[in-house]
Amino acid sequence: MILNQWINERDHKRNFFLLLWQSFFFLLTINLLDKDTILPGMLSKMGAGEVLIGLLSVITIGLPKFSQLFFGLILQNKPTRKKYLLQGFSIRILSLLAIAYVLWEYYLFRLSSQWTIALILCLFFIYSLAAAYTSVGIIDMAPRALFHHSLKRLYSLKQVGNGLGIILAIMIVKPVLKMFPYPLNYSLLHVLGATSLIISTIAIIGLKEKIFITRARFTLKSYLKFVYQELKSNKSLLFLSLIVNSEGLFLSIIPFFTTLAISKFAINARLIASLFMWKIIGVLASSLFLSLKRNYDYFDVLYANIFISIIAPVIIILFANNILVYKVVFFMVGVFNSFYRITFEGLLVEISNDKNRATYASVLGSSNISTFIIPLISGGLIKTLGYNVTFLLSAALLTITILFMYKLKTLIRPQAG
Repeated sequence: MILNQWINERDHKRNFFLLLWQSFFFLLTINLLDKDTILPGMLSKMGAGEVLIGLLSVITIGLPKFSQLFFGLILQNKPTRKKYLLQGFSIRILSLLAIAYVLWEYYLFRLSSQWTIALILCLFFIYSLAAAYTSVGIIDMAPRALFHHSLKRLYSLKQVGNGLGIILAIMIVKPVLKMFPYPLNYSLLHVLGATSLIISTIAIIGLKEKIFITRARFTLKSYLKFVYQELKSNKSLLFLSLIVNSEGLFLSIIPFFTTLAISKFAINARLIASLFMWKIIGVLASSLFLSLKRNYDYFDVLYANIFISIIAPVIIILFANNILVYKVVFFMVGVFNSFYRITFEGLLVEISNDKNRATYASVLGSSNISTFIIPLISGGLIKTLGYNVTFLLSAALLTITILFMYKLKTLIRPQAG
């Protein structure tokens, strides 16, 4: 691989601002259309049960990660990322607007709930494929657009920006859910999400990145062989993949916290808005904490996440009939989501370089099988064995993440192990 263009100091400063801009509005979209509270609440109101909520989780969480394998193949052999990011974001914007239109039609003409749910899931399928297409490029864009020494500062400021976006999301979501009738309120949220994503995409247009020219191109067969060999020979990548899978298991069961709350209490906009708000407060609090601490260790943050992933399902089991407990749990979920994002990006940078980062990102995404199969398994288990057994099994399985973390820490920092 030959590097034929570097960024200069002026490009670096401009890129730093544009990446913060892109991140702010991108994460605002994610918060407005929260996959743990907003989307499960929307489909539950239409009559979707645990299995369909599990399918929603597969599409919105598992599919983007799993399909990164194939999109990583495409991007690995491309000299730039910007063009492909713009393509992917355009598809995501159109998908969100299409979902908003479907909800509008459902509101006006009282379409069949079954057909509406099916159509929405299909549109989210397209949206999630586009998300996979862009996610590898997003992770790889910052190291290509900035000097390496400023990456940790960028990640910290992105969390601060996310915190400000969170405050804005709370100010938008609660009034929209309460003031407008269902499903017009959700239709409006999708329009606002698409608008925010358009503003985020504008920032990408101005980015200037390092250009890499690849001499040898992967075929699908050689790429799959390479992925296998990397996981087999690179123990750091293997254990990071195992950690991502374990944490992906927790991500997969979070939407079922919402469905359990719905089953215990009335399905209404106030409940969904409250769960959403406490999750967002958790993201905000953790973001401010990391921005103030600055010289944090990625492994300390990861340890906190492991603790949350084990204890949260247990708390839900013990106090399922207490609405205040759900608020505490979703606060913890917000902390988890914030920490998950920064530990994944940070540890990926530690074990990779400019030449293989896109490949490693795609390997980690595609090897994250848990988010692809756990939601459907969890939906089936809940239907047959109940929430308590399913959540207890999840907590028990997640304890093994501690071992994976210590193995990875020993490999990256032998002196610390």
